[in-house]
Amino acid sequence: MIRLPTLIKFILVTLAFTNSVTLPVGFPLKLYEIAGVMAFGVMLARTRFQFRELGKIPLLWLLFLFLSLFSSAYGLYLLADANITMLEWATGRYHPILNTIFHYSYLVFDIGLLILVYVALRSGQLTHYEFVRFWLIGAFVTVIYAALLNMGTLAGLPAAWLLRWDAVQYMTVSGVRIARCGPFLEGNYLGLYLVISYQIAIWAVIRYHDRFYRWLLPVLVVGVLMSTSPAAIVFTLLLSAYVVFFGGSGRKIRTAFTLGGIAVLLILIQSGLFQILVLHKLSLIFFGDITDPRNVSLVQRLNESYHAWRMFLDHPFGVGMGNYGYLYGNYPDAFTWLTTDFTNFKRIPNNIYLEILCEHGSIVFLLFMYILTLMWFGLQRTGQQLLAFGFVLVGLYFLAFPTFRLALIWAYWGFVVSLGSGQPLRFRNTK
Repeated sequence: MIRLPTLIKFILVTLAFTNSVTLPVGFPLKLYEIAGVMAFGVMLARTRFQFRELGKIPLLWLLFLFLSLFSSAYGLYLLADANITMLEWATGRYHPILNTIFHYSYLVFDIGLLILVYVALRSGQLTHYEFVRFWLIGAFVTVIYAALLNMGTLAGLPAAWLLRWDAVQYMTVSGVRIARCGPFLEGNYLGLYLVISYQIAIWAVIRYHDRFYRWLLPVLVVGVLMSTSPAAIVFTLLLSAYVVFFGGSGRKIRTAFTLGGIAVLLILIQSGLFQILVLHKLSLIFFGDITDPRNVSLVQRLNESYHAWRMFLDHPFGVGMGNYGYLYGNYPDAFTWLTTDFTNFKRIPNNIYLEILCEHGSIVFLLFMYILTLMWFGLQRTGQQLLAFGFVLVGLYFLAFPTFRLALIWAYWGFVVSLGSGQPLRFRNTK
């Protein structure tokens, strides 16, 4: 029988492959999903513990799951009286009942993955060194995959040569077409994954003094640049600055970092990337108008956030997980000059906090924020200031991120909770 640590290591290496190297069985069945289901079975069969032994935070996540059922029950009641025939089979959407089953099945998987990683680390079945090692092997493979995807694009090869079956997200910078998604759906996903990987790599360099982790840092930076995610680029720079200025570095290193940062900024401005990612994207805020009519993602996100807020005001206890898109058309846009097609494509809040607020309701939202606060305090209490700072950056990333139901987030949270906990748990491992 396959051992639990082996399955977790495989999951960690394949976490990034959410839209590539999957099994096309009517939907992209991910390799880590198969391994995850097997790992749950092994954990339940071979590890004996009572739920109260899990600790406060894992139990609160289970409470989060339970309370969310009430908002979904109310959401199905709302949709039963609404005419959503034209929405039921829109791209990325299912019938409301199937939609609810799908979302809850994946949330069960996500919370289960957090508990799986947490139990393995705290019971000693997997060490933190092994977790970091295999997570960062996966991050290295991800950057290599992203580079090969770009090389294939330049050579005119289809994405299928890298076992990717769906569309690739591109961005043109200075006349060069960049595949910015890597093995993910889009560049934001790749950016968040690499920001998390970068903080884990820095933590590993400080803790283990391993040459592999040190050499991996510039590789991850290259991957962040390929994602062309403004948040990922800024947060990677902030993580580096935190280590340089608060990690006991000498004056020469701080000066070199400052000069290097200025040089990188000048290169970004010269390449046109700064103009595309900052000036064009935020031109509505800077200039009161849209500089490039093709770059309206900020306006789309503001519209989606406005819909989520209005939806919450009408339904303070939530409309049910995944039901935002069904009710999107009931509310006006904040910017009416941008045409919104909500009948053919699934709309999402594109802000994790507003997603939970409008879909799960105010009570579950407060529980969500309470759990995240406990996780942050746990890192502070155990002296993990670097990871606590990185945890805050990930929380800021959530302000413009599609969903919290992404397996890599929960595996990362399992690692965070294990570090922020007290003494190792003494689960009984049956042979």
